[in-house]
Amino acid sequence: MFVWILRPLRFLVRAFRSNDSPRQLAGGLAIGTLVGLLPKDNLTAMLLSLLLVVTRVNPACGAVAVLVFSGVGVFVDPVCERIGWFLLTHPALQIFWESLADFPVIPWTAFNNTVALGSFVVGMWLLLPIYFLSKPLFVKYHPKLTAKLQQFKVYQLLVGTEVANTWRSG
Repeated sequence: MFVWILRPLRFLVRAFRSNDSPRQLAGGLAIGTLVGLLPKDNLTAMLLSLLLVVTRVNPACGAVAVLVFSGVGVFVDPVCERIGWFLLTHPALQIFWESLADFPVIPWTAFNNTVALGSFVVGMWLLLPIYFLSKPLFVKYHPKLTAKLQQFKVYQLLVGTEVANTWRSG
C-alpha cells in the first residue's frame, strides 16, 4: 500500500547498509556531482546518469549527490555560463566547434549551450578533487554513521520492510 513511499527511503537505507568500499562511495559522489551540475535535458546528462548506474560505484550516494548538486547548480550557473561563453567564443576553438557541429549526435549533447558546456567543464574539474577528498571521509565516517543510524526506529523499520520484501519475493 505505501510501498511507493517507502521505496526511495529503503534505497537510501540500502546505501548506508551496503558494504561498498569508500572508493565506490566516493566514485558515486563524484559522478553524481557531475550529473547534478549539468542541465538534465541533454544526451550528456543521460549518458553520465547511465554511467552512474552501470559502473561499480554506489548509486545511492550518486543519487543523493545529484539531488544536492542540482540545487547547488542554480547558484553556480552564472559562473558556468561565463566559462561556456568563453570556450564557445574563443577564436582558437572556432574550428573545433564548427567541425564538432558536423556530427549528427553532437547537438543532443547541448555543448552549444553556454551553461551546459560550462557546467560540464566545472563538473569535470571537480571530479577528481571530490573523489580524493571524500574517500578518506567515507573511510572514517561511514562505519560510524551506519552504526548511529541502526539505533533509530525508522531505520530498523525500513530495514525490516526491506528484509520482509526480499523474503516474500524469494
